[in-house]
Amino acid sequence: MVRIRPYQLNNLEDTVRLWYRTWHETFSHIKHPYPYSVWKARFRDHLAAHGDIWLAEVENQIVGFVIVIKEEQWLSQLFVDTTYQNQGIGSVLLDKAKAICPQGIRLHTLQANIKACVFYERHGFKVGKLSRNEINGQPNVEYYWMPEYDI
Repeated sequence: MVRIRPYQLNNLEDTVRLWYRTWHETFSHIKHPYPYSVWKARFRDHLAAHGDIWLAEVENQIVGFVIVIKEEQWLSQLFVDTTYQNQGIGSVLLDKAKAICPQGIRLHTLQANIKACVFYERHGFKVGKLSRNEINGQPNVEYYWMPEYDI
């Protein structure tokens, strides 16, 4: 059973390890320009400092996380350990992001991440602008979600 809980400072290493490993498993054909130490510093100094982070746990093991920057209505990161994908964990984390930003939310994902694109579209996200990822140089696609209101 999956449990969603807030991130705590002592979760830094496990969360960054999951993020780094999952990104590299998903994009094994892309050489990321930064080493693990830079990922950890970015997570600690930028993402954790400015974002609302929620963890997904199975049997007390972190298997996914979502980071939302509420003031910007921005879903910064959503990652689920590759061995736990397709079990509804990403959907639960995405629902948490929507609850944090009920007025709407935006995100970027790599255009090559077809599984993520299908996932977001299945959850009501629409395609926005195309761009280039400023960190790894890969083509990005922006997605946005707006709640449906009954009129």
